Amino acid sequence: MSANGRRSAAASARKGGADHAAPARREPRRAGRPTSAELERRKATVMQVATDLFVQHGYAATSLVDIAKAAGVATRTLYQHFGDKEAIFLEVVTARETGAVFPQPPIPKDGTLFDSLMFAARYICDVAFRPRSVDLMRLMIAESRRFPDFMSKLSFKTFARFQSHVAALLDAIIAQGLAPQVDTKLAAALFVDLILGSRPLMVYAGWTTSRPTDAELEAKINLFLLGEFGAAVAKDARRPPALKA
Repeated sequence: MSANGRRSAAASARKGGADHAAPARREPRRAGRPTSAELERRKATVMQVATDLFVQHGYAATSLVDIAKAAGVATRTLYQHFGDKEAIFLEVVTARETGAVFPQPPIPKDGTLFDSLMFAARYICDVAFRPRSVDLMRLMIAESRRFPDFMSKLSFKTFARFQSHVAALLDAIIAQGLAPQVDTKLAAALFVDLILGSRPLMVYAGWTTSRPTDAELEAKINLFLLGEFGAAVAKDARRPPALKA
């Protein structure tokens, strides 16, 4: 076979073998272009790290380099995906409005009026005295002079959302026929003030770390029953609905 013939045969063999070759591997994803899932994971890490640093050291003593180093990302990545330190800080404290006031749980069925109000009172305490809620509230208070308008609006928005959840709990109690109809928006404001009292201020200032005991909550609920619904309803508050009927 001539030289040209041998070259032609070899080329044909390579072409025929290509049909049976393993599929080519995908080219690896280029560095610097993470997937959306990876971006979300990085963002969650950065936000957690930034929250911890701001809570521990305050706004002024925390640098963008500190956040990037602790989160394991480049400083330029923070700028590209989060903005400057102020933008990250504002997103951290905004998490109080989106995460700290978690939705109210459903009122248990077949309970008494007193049991349902105790359930609502414990929800209020769970929100107000959750460690992360306390940390963020202390941070907001500490930086209120630096961002007065933002903190004021955020605080009012957060508390309004919280109070609306409590009003929804009272609506559910009334819908079950456990209590007479009242203005639940006003009743929720009174109930929250009565249940919490001055305790949040003492906790935020570091003067105490304890939340109200069940005995304290019971005394406050009795006062609320008398003031909001009257003596007759208060007297029957611990009776099951079936016995009332």
